[in-house]
Amino acid sequence: MPEIAEALAPRSYSQLELRLLRRSSFTAAYLPQVIDFVVRDVTGSEFKCPSDHEAAQIHRRLVQYAANCQPGAHELARTMLDVRHAVDLVRHRHYRATSVPGDERDTVVSATQVLELAVAAGRERVLRAQGGALVVAEDEIRSTVYRPVSEAEARAVQIAARSTNEETVRLRGRVVEVLAPHVLMADWSRDEGYGVAVDVVEETVSVQWWPAALPGTRALWEHGGIRQLCKSLLSASFTTIEADGGVLHIPGVAYRDSCV
Repeated sequence: MPEIAEALAPRSYSQLELRLLRRSSFTAAYLPQVIDFVVRDVTGSEFKCPSDHEAAQIHRRLVQYAANCQPGAHELARTMLDVRHAVDLVRHRHYRATSVPGDERDTVVSATQVLELAVAAGRERVLRAQGGALVVAEDEIRSTVYRPVSEAEARAVQIAARSTNEETVRLRGRVVEVLAPHVLMADWSRDEGYGVAVDVVEETVSVQWWPAALPGTRALWEHGGIRQLCKSLLSASFTTIEADGGVLHIPGVAYRDSCV
């Protein structure tokens, strides 16, 4: 595993395994203490970074613990196998994450992040794909595909995502400029600060009613004409989609600069 070892710093599999085990969440709450006890017994301190030799000793101790039916042994053994499976699959520094169905923007994740995700998902839900990619199944419908990319492509995706985020934030500002002179805007600093709230959700700006501590004020949005007024005000410059619950969505890509 030359690339993964270089990317993640540990010089041996045992060091990498220990790092991933210590970052894992266990159902048996005492397993992190068991791991710390083994590390302390081998190195003299649970805070010390073990050498290659010490990490190999720790690995053998944990294997013995898992094999001797100690408390939490089954979960520890399963997690150690999940770590081995993840390390065997993750061989590159950067991955491009694509959700399936594709309703979210692609992101770039590091080898460290993919390893931790793969260990948390477990062997049954992490599958090898073509070209060094892997698939992490979230449930029967949704999954995420991680495709290896070069450092240059990873940087390009990150720059594009940052640019898109900045554009969406600017779009939110324009939406507020259109609405503020005509409707009561939400004031998050006040318990009675009910009004129209404009938020950013990924690449979309959402417009909805925030009732604050006065749920009865929602009728102003639903039946008092404020939602329809907002929709009319926005329609001249934006493509507006009404979603469930009466929330108005303005997709960032649908913004028409020439109209503002």
